Amino acid sequence: MTGNLLHGWRVEEYGRSRDGVALRAFLPEATGPTVGLLVAAQHGEEAVTALLVRRLLERVSGDATRWVVVPVANPDGLINGTRQNAAGVDLNRNFPAATWRPDDSFTYPPGIEDERRVVANRTNLSKPGEHPGSEPETQALMRFVERLQPPLVIDVHSPLELLLPRGDVPPAVVESLSGAADLPVVDDVGGPCPGAFDDWLFEVGIPAIVYEVEQAGLPALCARHLPGLEALLRSANGVRPF
Repeated sequence: MTGNLLHGWRVEEYGRSRDGVALRAFLPEATGPTVGLLVAAQHGEEAVTALLVRRLLERVSGDATRWVVVPVANPDGLINGTRQNAAGVDLNRNFPAATWRPDDSFTYPPGIEDERRVVANRTNLSKPGEHPGSEPETQALMRFVERLQPPLVIDVHSPLELLLPRGDVPPAVVESLSGAADLPVVDDVGGPCPGAFDDWLFEVGIPAIVYEVEQAGLPALCARHLPGLEALLRSANGVRPF
């Protein structure tokens, strides 16, 4: 394991990216049932989500939780500073959900100001892939989810600053995360996201929360979001139950 700040975690390679970079998951060293999966950085331009989740791994020992964590689901995009993977595909438009469509969709430009975040300004093209599930990162994450069968998935993104529950998410979890970070709970993100990870999870019957942090520096994001996420990871192990 790399680094001296992580305790009780073991690293597993669950696949390879389009450019051959290892896709890594952090699992508790002790065996036992998985109670949740947290995924970040599906979009490489949302690098702050990977840094936030790294801090979470440093704060919660692997022997204090039964959660599994994927800090970077799109390493090629993170390395290249792009939303898409090395093939130019938006992974969060590539899942084989009924919502997938072959047309390009549109997203906000990185760093757009809050007041300009309206549908008319969704001008960046997002390619969905040649077919649903075409990308190795998508395929690997699907296999990993199917193997783990987590009762809940937290999908971390930026910068919309909201919680979007999908499926039969325990209300206490939503209330706790919302209350800890003062995040609004919505039932729509304000625009279509065809072929999204949460759509696929909903269709296979796995509850999920899309957790969108705001556009801010890492210290401010950690101060706002780590307390609730840390409590969630610890609570599932019986340390602080909801």
